[in-house]
Amino acid sequence: MTGGTAPRPNPPVIEINGLVKSFGATMALRGVDMALHAGRVHALLGANGCGKSTLVKVLARYHLPDAGRVAYHADPGAIAFVHQDLGLVPNASITENIALCTGFRTGRGVIRWRRQHADAGALLTTVGLDNDPRLPVSALGPAEQTMVAIARAIAGLPAHGGTLVLDEPTARLPTSEAERLLTMLHALKSRGMAILYISHRLDEVMRLADEVTVLRDGARVHHGVIGQTSREDLVRLIIGAGLTSTGPKPSRDAGGQLLQIDGLCGNRLHDVTLRLGPGELVGVAGLVGSGRSELGRLIFGLQKPTGGRVRFDGKDITGIDVAGAIKAGIGYVPQERRQGIFAGLSVADNAVMAELKSLARGGMLSRQRAKQASEALVRQFRVKANDIDLPISTLSGGNQQKVAIGKWLRRDPSLLILDEPTQGIDIGAKTEIFHLLRAFATERGLAALVLDSDLEILADHCDRVAIMTRGRITAALAGDSLNLSSLNEAVYQH
Repeated sequence: MTGGTAPRPNPPVIEINGLVKSFGATMALRGVDMALHAGRVHALLGANGCGKSTLVKVLARYHLPDAGRVAYHADPGAIAFVHQDLGLVPNASITENIALCTGFRTGRGVIRWRRQHADAGALLTTVGLDNDPRLPVSALGPAEQTMVAIARAIAGLPAHGGTLVLDEPTARLPTSEAERLLTMLHALKSRGMAILYISHRLDEVMRLADEVTVLRDGARVHHGVIGQTSREDLVRLIIGAGLTSTGPKPSRDAGGQLLQIDGLCGNRLHDVTLRLGPGELVGVAGLVGSGRSELGRLIFGLQKPTGGRVRFDGKDITGIDVAGAIKAGIGYVPQERRQGIFAGLSVADNAVMAELKSLARGGMLSRQRAKQASEALVRQFRVKANDIDLPISTLSGGNQQKVAIGKWLRRDPSLLILDEPTQGIDIGAKTEIFHLLRAFATERGLAALVLDSDLEILADHCDRVAIMTRGRITAALAGDSLNLSSLNEAVYQH
């Protein structure tokens, strides 16, 4: 399927024709065509495993294609890459991190630090930062670290032009920090840079990009001008199925409540009151430091409250410990994925980690029952795994998260707390995860508390959303008033 053709005032700086790449029996790229133009942002979209990373590695000449060609019409060295793993050295200064790639200025065998810091400062200004280049990278926020990585990448590019490839630069950034990055990219675009932009956040793609290419199963299924393709069409093109919505958001009676929080206080939280009923998907939105994550930790027993009360299923569970929370029917998926899985263990072992007790016989784990349970989870939650006995770290981020969430859902909890559940995963996996949550909510009465900085996700999938600002709930949206525009306004107005 092909969309409209983007206007091309300039010839392409990089042109890809009929690109084919396979790894054994796996066909990663199937005759892909694409072109990058100076002064334009080209978004590359697709689910995990669609071929995006392979295409980028071919561009970087890390992989050689089996067929097809990449034509560099400009200087082939004038291309820079910023990967999801920024590759920064936390304890080194900004200057040192930049110099590790650009080289150190020396005179008589001694590093000329004054000139080195001045060069780094000039690069920081280019990307909109005014930080002291002598600061260690560890002292910077996530967005500032990303901008340092971009500054380092473009250091070798010409003053006007060049090509920048960005792989999920905002995946770990809250909306406010992502805005700073998008503003900076607009400036780079205006100076004639060609930008290849890979992201799962469709809202920012729709605002930033000029044209878009969608890959699915290694093939190009769409290319067109952003203004001629709707967000809904892009979702369908990416996932190749009808999973574009979790369905209508039901109107619920505020009467019978499963979770009742009154005046809850913690390190950041102040006087938080919230209700959650069976079958509800309720979001909590807020900027970094708002207290979202602490709310989840306080409910699940990872942190003790300093005031207030929490009642669950009619019982006072204020100050409960983790074991007590699990026994009461509460599950928890942490923000950091590595804390929700055991990376060194197999997919099978991770899949049954939350139900070991029920799989035991005579105090010993039944390997047969565990194998059956892990295979059932993989089937039920559509986890793409070639071999469940391989380490879970071999799976994509989206499939790792399906296991992390699925292991709790197999316990049939009454409440599942999810902290940034779709961070860094593709739109297909995001949609599948929320379809699962909605199915469990509808069929089994699961209540889900979704703590997230991704306002797009909250607007699309939650029944209602509470806005948290500096440790307090300052607004709530539901029904017709719950949309991306109103959420943005509520979050940033407060």
